[in-house]
Amino acid sequence: MKNHPTESIQNTSPRYHRLRKDGLYHPIPFLFVTDRMCDDILDEREMLLASLPTATHDRQKALFAGNDPRASSKAFKHLLRRFGYPFTNRLTA
Repeated sequence: MKNHPTESIQNTSPRYHRLRKDGLYHPIPFLFVTDRMCDDILDEREMLLASLPTATHDRQKALFAGNDPRASSKAFKHLLRRFGYPFTNRLTA
């Protein structure tokens, strides 16, 4: 039986980034980003950086810096609060 603890399993098709022709990943912009989605995006970025050669890390980090999922998540929460989320059950008062 084969032991797999040292193998690195890479996701072949990222959910939140597109592969460019130069081998780097471009973030897909989303209007609404939930907390869980933000965590998933940040985890995917770490995985993508780990899969790239170290010579390209600075260029890839610059691409990631152009789209901050934390800021999008924070803006989405403020939008929800503006409309009264979490919604209370107004029928049982």
